[in-house]
Amino acid sequence: MERLKAVINEISPMSPEDFDLLKPGIKVSVKKKSNLLEQGDVCKNICFVTKGFFRMFYVDLEGNEINNRFTGADNFIVDFQSFLTQMPSRYYWQAMQDSEVLIFSYKEVQRLYARSPAWEKFGRLVAERVYLQLNERVEMFQFMSPQQRYEHLLSTRPELFNQISQFHMSSYLGVKPESLSRLRKRIHYK
Repeated sequence: MERLKAVINEISPMSPEDFDLLKPGIKVSVKKKSNLLEQGDVCKNICFVTKGFFRMFYVDLEGNEINNRFTGADNFIVDFQSFLTQMPSRYYWQAMQDSEVLIFSYKEVQRLYARSPAWEKFGRLVAERVYLQLNERVEMFQFMSPQQRYEHLLSTRPELFNQISQFHMSSYLGVKPESLSRLRKRIHYK
């Protein structure tokens, strides 16, 4: 819980009284390649990753898995649209290694918002961060070439290159694995 408190304070400082409103999350272990959320399920929880690494993906009309996001320890994971609307998700959250999360239910989050302006502010700031992440992803595909997307990722999230396979990287960047190989060679031999 101490690391969770530190991450929350980085986003929006909380008083000890506001922290006392937070009930301990339910600790869940997630085995590698297991899904924390499945397409078609309602996202009923916000999870805080205490250990491990996850990918968010969907399956396109041809049956291809398309990676949309990667998240490691000390981050929150949620399908925000499904969580807010309590409608079925279009995504999977899958553990890419043995992982652990703390789970906070929709009901618990709503209780915190109702009881504390500090928690309401925290929720707003998290929502803004989620919006900015989603917008960045959309704009990568609207305004960047595959090479620019690769270079952007290399400069903003270099740790991903050691954590995910070329297959997952190519899916995330929207290119075929063989195109990614050529792209990498071009960039590294500049």
